[in-house]
Order: sequence, then C-alpha cells, then structure tokens
Amino acid sequence: MARNISEIKSEITREFMRNESAAERYGFESGAAFSDWFGALSVENILLYVWAVCAWTVEQLVSRHKAEVTAELEALVAHRPKWYRDKVLAFMADKELEGDSDTYDTEGMSESEVTAARVVKHAVATESRDASLLTIKVAGESGGARGSLSQEYERQLKAYISEIKDAGVRVALVNMAADTFNCTVDVYYNAMLQAGNVQTACESAIREYIENLPFNGEYTNMALVDRLQGVEGVQIVELRGSSAQAANESTTTQINARLTPAAGYFTPGKITVNMKAYDEQG
Repeated sequence: MARNISEIKSEITREFMRNESAAERYGFESGAAFSDWFGALSVENILLYVWAVCAWTVEQLVSRHKAEVTAELEALVAHRPKWYRDKVLAFMADKELEGDSDTYDTEGMSESEVTAARVVKHAVATESRDASLLTIKVAGESGGARGSLSQEYERQLKAYISEIKDAGVRVALVNMAADTFNCTVDVYYNAMLQAGNVQTACESAIREYIENLPFNGEYTNMALVDRLQGVEGVQIVELRGSSAQAANESTTTQINARLTPAAGYFTPGKITVNMKAYDEQG
C-alpha cells in the first residue's frame, strides 16, 4: 500500500533527527523530536516537506506503472478458472459490453439496478485436464432459493462467455434444475419425547443441510449423520441409504459416502425418517 505524504515526511524527519552530524551541527540530542527544534515555517521543515512530496510522487508513479503492467500481463496470459467464475457472476442480462472489452458501462445505474441485472447468483468453474474442457456451473436465485436461469438468460450468458473467453478454450455451461436428494434414515430417539416432534426436527435438519450446502459443495453421508446426531432427543442414527437424481438423468444414483451434485446444488426429494424408541436396556 502506497504511503501518504505525512507518513513519508515523518520517516524523513525521524532519520534526520537520528543523524549524528545533524545533531552536532544543530545542537540537539540524537533521536529528539523534530517539532521541538523546528517550527512549521522553518526552512528545514519546508525542505523536508518538499522532499516528502517528491518521494510520494515517485511512489505513485511506480504504483500506477505496476498496475498497468499487471493489467497488460493479465490480458496476455490465459485466465484461470476463478477468473471465469468471477466474470460469469459479473454478467448482466440485457446489457451490452463496452466496445472491445469484457466489462459493462454501469454509469447512471443504481446499486440495486446493477444487482438485479446480475442474474447469475452462484457460479463455479472447474477444469478437466483430460478433456481440455472448462465446465461452468451456474444458478440464479428466487425468494432465497437457488434455481436455473431462464432459457433467454442462458442464451445471453453463452454469448457473453463466447465473447470474453480466451481463444481456444472449450467451455461447457451447466444451467439446470437442482439434483433431487432422497434418503432413508432410522432414528432411535429418547422415548420420553414425542416421536412426531423429533421426527419433524430430523426432517428439518436434513432439508437444511441439503439446501445450504455451498454451491457445487460435496455432500457426505457422514456429515448428514452428524447433523442428525445434533438434534435434541436423537440417540442413534442409522442411514439406510441415500441417492440423487440429476434433472437431465432418468436414473437415480446411489450415494456411496459422498457426491457432488451435477447441477451444483440439491433439492430435497423423498425424505424418510423411521422413528424407533431407544431402549437403554437393549
């Protein structure tokens, strides 16, 4: 971070007051405070201020030059997946890019208008080295719930990606409804509580876990069991099975330990919680 003029002048005055030759010539002790010996209108104070301004100017020029060189290098070097993710999140529906650039002119737009135009609320970009393919998963949001983009927005987004991507990069855009998650769980609960209340709490915990996974986050059977173990009244959890079905697939996939949703996110499907009173006597 570039220093301001006051910071630079303070460093110069400290070094000046530490200088043994200056201390001997002016008669002050080395390390004394500059302001105790030199007033605001003294020649020494004015000269050191001018030097500070010169140093500040040089630092500003160097900082600006560094930023310009960095921007030039980024324009020449192939971009990483994160750059594509950030660019997709910056996509604005029904807007044109500025001439020969990958940015929008948002002058005159309010913050709420910019937010509304950025219809992609969730995105992730992953690279497959074997297939030389960059896969970008996206989702919009309505009422706080994730969902696929409309066909029109998807068409615009594809055109936008085609415009901004590096030459030669193959991109696969994934914009689809959520994968449906199903599971069957046996829950042994404290017999002193009402089974229906514990069951409702368990179902809510499952839905909350599934719906709040990070976008393109990995589901695990272990994490689901851990979440259920935290529900009041639950003694033992036995996961009988879990499965998922992608929106573009006709078959259901059994989950063996873990799974990343094809769409990037899940929606709860058939959640079966079988309640069994826990008998401490076995």
